[in-house]
Amino acid sequence: MDIRTLRSGDNFTYLLQAGQRAAVVDPGYAPLVERVLAETGTSLELILITHHHGDHTGGCGALKRATGCRIVGPPGGTALDTTLQDGDSVSFAGTEVSVMSVPGHTRSDLAYYVADSKAVFTGDTLFACGCGRVFGGDADTMWSSLCRLRALPDDTRVYGGHDYTEENLEFAVHLEPANAALQKRLQDYRIESSPEPSTIAEEHRTNPFFRCDTPEFVAALEMEDSSPSGVFAEVRGRKDRW
Repeated sequence: MDIRTLRSGDNFTYLLQAGQRAAVVDPGYAPLVERVLAETGTSLELILITHHHGDHTGGCGALKRATGCRIVGPPGGTALDTTLQDGDSVSFAGTEVSVMSVPGHTRSDLAYYVADSKAVFTGDTLFACGCGRVFGGDADTMWSSLCRLRALPDDTRVYGGHDYTEENLEFAVHLEPANAALQKRLQDYRIESSPEPSTIAEEHRTNPFFRCDTPEFVAALEMEDSSPSGVFAEVRGRKDRW
């Protein structure tokens, strides 16, 4: 299965293609998807929704009317053909897509893990070197969701919902200037400015929101006496004000 990144502003939609069959994750803008479907000659069968914010779902209605595709996702504001929950799976072109509940950004965020493709689609729960704002829960909830994602295999590629990469990297370096892997990641990004996905391993090394129980990161913040979710809450608050 091929994965193609479609960009509208800082929003990412992902096209999953298997031969002439296609699925999309979080189609915020229908014309972008329609153009790529026409260019590739693919038929849209499935829309996967991570959460119900309009910048992720805005194209669903038009694509449904144009193609008759099936729409699946968490309970909420978008008309769905199937409502999903943690532990479910969805089949696309003979490939199993595993459903993970990762609330925190909203109360019902889902991530989609495709083991065969070593890929996870994380919506606004996890970005490259960052995470989403906490709107639908609390620090404990979001930290637990990030722990679920960081437990995926190290070589899993991370496909997040937005490109805030440079800002996230600069913030992370501000927090942990002695992190050599982080300094290199920022330097490489400034040379390439690539939207290519990171990996779970890379996020372990450089994402401050993954590192809230890592001794050197906690020491850099002088928060050795805090719980991991307490460290997360502090870091998220600082990022909100960044």
